[in-house]
Amino acid sequence: MGQEPCVLILSGFLGSGKTTVLMRLVNHLRATRGNAYKIAIIENEIGSASVDSSVIQDAGYSVTEMLAGCVCCTLIGQLVPAIWRLCEDLSPDLIILEATGVAAPESMRDTIRKHAKLPVRVATVVDASRWEKIRVALEVLLRNQLEPADVICISKTDLVDEDELAEVERSVREVNATAPIVRMGAQGPANPSELDKLMGE
Repeated sequence: MGQEPCVLILSGFLGSGKTTVLMRLVNHLRATRGNAYKIAIIENEIGSASVDSSVIQDAGYSVTEMLAGCVCCTLIGQLVPAIWRLCEDLSPDLIILEATGVAAPESMRDTIRKHAKLPVRVATVVDASRWEKIRVALEVLLRNQLEPADVICISKTDLVDEDELAEVERSVREVNATAPIVRMGAQGPANPSELDKLMGE
């Protein structure tokens, strides 16, 4: 294997739009870096079948599914071997781990850094349209997803007005004051290059 891949953990509560963000990022990287840039995707779902993997596989990307549990708890023993296997089989430049909606990304990040010895970034997706409904009821979960984020993607921005969006950003900043924020509506970010922030660029 050549250069070590970076691992991007895509975190966010159920229905926040993680798969949409993932597909937009992958298509952006394909367009800007070419087909030689290899991307591997690990899908993690709770339950007996993945909801999103067929969409991703239909787009021609490699998917390793880890089902029936949360990757940060019951499947923690399988996470690092899955990453090693992807590295050995595909030699990817980037591994994207789309975590289940109740995952704690900090635990995943620390496990990958410690045992797989790979660089890791955390991108947390926040649903602007549901933020006011869930932020109090799910305060601990959302805090656990936002605090370790290297970048925050506020999705579904076209479903709220500017005042509501400003309130979402203010509320997010109370938890994480430094991570870059990417706004994303139905057509993606206003400038596609904003997606590079997910990669730390």
